[in-house]
Amino acid sequence: MELPSFRAWLDELLEPKSFNDFCVNGLCVEANDKVTKIVTGVSLRDQLIDVAIEEKADCIIVHHPNGFWKGESQLPVGKFGERLRKLMRNGVSVFGFHLPLDGHREIGNNAMIAKSLQLNVVQEFMYEGLRTIGVIGEWESPATREEFLNRLNKTFTHGVQNYFFHGPEQIKRIGICSGSCGVSGIREAMEMNCDAFITGSIKEEIPIYCQEYGVNLVSCGHHRTEVFCVSALAAKIQTELNISAKFIDLDNPI
Repeated sequence: MELPSFRAWLDELLEPKSFNDFCVNGLCVEANDKVTKIVTGVSLRDQLIDVAIEEKADCIIVHHPNGFWKGESQLPVGKFGERLRKLMRNGVSVFGFHLPLDGHREIGNNAMIAKSLQLNVVQEFMYEGLRTIGVIGEWESPATREEFLNRLNKTFTHGVQNYFFHGPEQIKRIGICSGSCGVSGIREAMEMNCDAFITGSIKEEIPIYCQEYGVNLVSCGHHRTEVFCVSALAAKIQTELNISAKFIDLDNPI
């Protein structure tokens, strides 16, 4: 497939201009004029580039376009320059999609987590620009805290990292925000009558907030709550475009 056509397909699918983000969303490195084999991953890193080269891929798609965050210099020097040279020498283009791959209603991280937990998505929250990134899902019947943890341990390969139970004993309505989330997102979910909140990594103030405001919160790892979108995107590309696409999970315990 021609690179411009593939770029247009991704833009139509993910609508990057609808999100107020803090990184490049879309084509980051143009190293080839065609796309014939793709690898996807959570974060752009040397190891993923090496795997792409071994796989003879000519395109990488990541959720975290490391090196292309706002505030980074993006000058082709040092480690960043070394990485760009390797990509260009081997003809490997790079796309990055951050919030568009959190908030997508079909293959986004939060929608996929809800689906994996057999939750019915009933609402969206956390606007970032014109679109939301978080989802609220409900079970038909409430679960105990122990049942809630058991379901999460089955959904996430490495299980639950931290949990703080200061809210309702019975959990039915759940807010989900993959990656990480601050107090404002948790507060918004609680104001929408959620019984619990699922996220990835947390900051120091979050356990205190949960204790003082009576919140049930579970964290399952930043990387580990964001493998869903890039895996689903690879499957969608292969099915709809008939282009070889493979998700590479290079684990990160944070």
